[in-house]
Amino acid sequence: MLRAWLRNVIDPKLHPSITFAQPIEDVWEELGGRYSAGNAPRVHQLKSELNECKQDQETVVEYYTRLKIIWDELAKYSKIKDCNCGAAVSIAREKEEEKVHPFLMGLDSKLYGQVRTNLLKVDPIANLNRVYAMVLREERHASFTKVKEERNDVAMSVKFHSGKGRSNYARDDAEESEKPPPPQCTHCKKYYHTKENC
Repeated sequence: MLRAWLRNVIDPKLHPSITFAQPIEDVWEELGGRYSAGNAPRVHQLKSELNECKQDQETVVEYYTRLKIIWDELAKYSKIKDCNCGAAVSIAREKEEEKVHPFLMGLDSKLYGQVRTNLLKVDPIANLNRVYAMVLREERHASFTKVKEERNDVAMSVKFHSGKGRSNYARDDAEESEKPPPPQCTHCKKYYHTKENC
């Protein structure tokens, strides 16, 4: 049954390179030795992605989700096993800080520089969930403030333009009434020339 399963899951192009006549344990070990690349390259790739992970134009939720996917996969390859000894608390704390710092470093400095500074001043540093909640609150506050400012700008713009329009019309009417009438020809009664020029 295992031999049949292996034949079905392996690419047919590889069948000639595998001797299925030998014991199935030997076939399995041969395949493992030939195609197993180990976890080190993938761990290296994930850590590189983690170092390069920046918020850019993403929301805090989108940015955090990308980081969480990397952390979860890295946790699968972790060689540190959970324990119940006294060191467990400090190990958990260290793991937590390993996540907080990359999260804070990748945030947009222009938008979250101040909140990052405030969070790093606290000793010991807050856990990841607390840090995430505070950054998310800052994003919502900034978004609300931006919408409010945009509304105020639109209202002021409408008020300014409508007020300016009315005052301009009033000024134009006043100036028009103060102007002397244009020259009128006494011969043909048309404006802007005189009898001499007619």
